[in-house]
Amino acid sequence: MSSSGGARFRNGEHGYGVVTKTLHWLVVAAMAAQFAVGYLMDAGGRGRGRGRGRGGESGRGRGRGGEYDVFGDDTLLTIHVVLGLTTLVLAAIRVVWRRMTPLPPWAPTLSSAERKLAHWTETALYVLMFAIPITGLALVLSGDDELLPVHVASHIAFFVAIAAHIGLVLKHQLVNRDGLLSRMT
Repeated sequence: MSSSGGARFRNGEHGYGVVTKTLHWLVVAAMAAQFAVGYLMDAGGRGRGRGRGRGGESGRGRGRGGEYDVFGDDTLLTIHVVLGLTTLVLAAIRVVWRRMTPLPPWAPTLSSAERKLAHWTETALYVLMFAIPITGLALVLSGDDELLPVHVASHIAFFVAIAAHIGLVLKHQLVNRDGLLSRMT
């Protein structure tokens, strides 16, 4: 492999490298699947935080507590937990990779304010890649619905940050037409 081919795996003057792009889109896919399964569970009346225990009794969520069985009979919950763990692993890999390779230069078409917004959303999304699955796992493992507001708050923060992130990209794709999205594709 030539040195220029190997350099494309890492971030550099050319832009984001293959590893960064791959990790970015894997996290996007894992988080999208995570939310889809979570909301599907909720829509089916099987989600957490509705005060329903086993057999319909009221109380502490689904009543799983410390007895949660990853191979239990609740397939959607199992998929949701596995996706949460996958997101945590991918987030950890992303943080390690981010520390190992420098960021490429800012896109020249980003204003100072847009750079601040991009930095803010990146920081928030990195934190939330950990906060969402950790609060969800704590909710499932503890069986304590009092943790639900923290998990929901992490969702709200995520949607605010992702809206700002996607909004900035769309502005540059549709208004500025400067190809900003191509830096991550």
